[in-house]
Amino acid sequence: MTESHPALRLDEVTELIAEALRPAEPGRGSVGLEVEWIVIDRAAPARPVPGDEVMAAADGALPAGGSLGVEPGGQLELSTLRLDGPTEALAAAAIDEAELDRRMASAGLLLLDTGLDPFRPPIRSSQLARYRAMESAFDARGPAGRLMMCSTASLQVNVDLGADPMATWKKAGVLAPVLAAAFANSPRWSAAGTVLASARAAIWAAIDPSRTRPVTTTSLTAWVDYALDAEVLFVERGSGAVPVAGPFTLRDWIVRGDALGGPDSRDVATHLTTLFPPVRPKGWIECRFLDALPTGDRVVAVHALVALLGDDVPLDRIAAACSIDGDPWRLVPGGTASPVMAAAVERCLDLAVDALERGNTGASGLVQSWIDRRHAERWSIHAPSADLMSLHHVEQENP
Repeated sequence: MTESHPALRLDEVTELIAEALRPAEPGRGSVGLEVEWIVIDRAAPARPVPGDEVMAAADGALPAGGSLGVEPGGQLELSTLRLDGPTEALAAAAIDEAELDRRMASAGLLLLDTGLDPFRPPIRSSQLARYRAMESAFDARGPAGRLMMCSTASLQVNVDLGADPMATWKKAGVLAPVLAAAFANSPRWSAAGTVLASARAAIWAAIDPSRTRPVTTTSLTAWVDYALDAEVLFVERGSGAVPVAGPFTLRDWIVRGDALGGPDSRDVATHLTTLFPPVRPKGWIECRFLDALPTGDRVVAVHALVALLGDDVPLDRIAAACSIDGDPWRLVPGGTASPVMAAAVERCLDLAVDALERGNTGASGLVQSWIDRRHAERWSIHAPSADLMSLHHVEQENP
């Protein structure tokens, strides 16, 4: 809390949290993408590539207007503009990605489109106070938090809340585990072979569950309670950030206060940025559950997701297609290895093809071809790309 911003009452904080499920920023496009990559030095795959080196290599305006950022472990993030639909957003991402590939190659670097760094231990290169505090707080719980920050990469799809925001919110929550399993792309190898299809999902599940477990997307109250009952990760004071030790939720902070009183509006806003559920409302819906994907899989995943979230696909049909007894998230790290999950994936994607055909977008054939190919492969785990396997071979020979 700062002296110039008074502490807030519980009802005031509740109102701030609830704003996330009210449509925001009218006039912006309906779909935006945040595409992340693991960045590797081609000549020395085991060398950590610091974020400032990554940004220096990527520096400069991008042809499709995307913006760049870097994650704590040096992962590169491309954020497209919010555009009128998935076709436009995907095209913009592809244009900017081609330019980034060229810039990275000139610097001897490679963008890996996989959800987990296959070579290096998690090493934070960012010195931002926020990330130092997060690392300290996560380390007190175990290794998963540092792995998440420094070794994982994702594809985030941002979609408008639509004509019925609560329906969009609920559908995204139902779809999340099934689509996360369908597009699992962070395999972890062992001496016996691949053991997880989405190691990234397993890592996220092992972090503080008060901020990473799925929200029960049934009501506005569920989101408000999720935010209030999540533990405070750090408190910003001046230009620094102090990790919070021990269980101390936002609700505790409001009721009990701290040395400087309760949280102010900026403290609440910061706290909300430290919540990482698979689906997060933010005046739009952030679908945060997909592993980083190669371009072809990215096109299929985005078209399928956006079509299923459309107003013409009823929630009850999505719920029936995605139905799995028990907690479906328990199956996500295994991808489609489970016959139960594989069946749900096929039902869900068939529903997406139907929606795309009705919309005459031209993407239905792409999604259907992808389904047919994966079905022929018996929904096996994605084979690593040639670049990745080549580098993996170098790494094994030169540990």
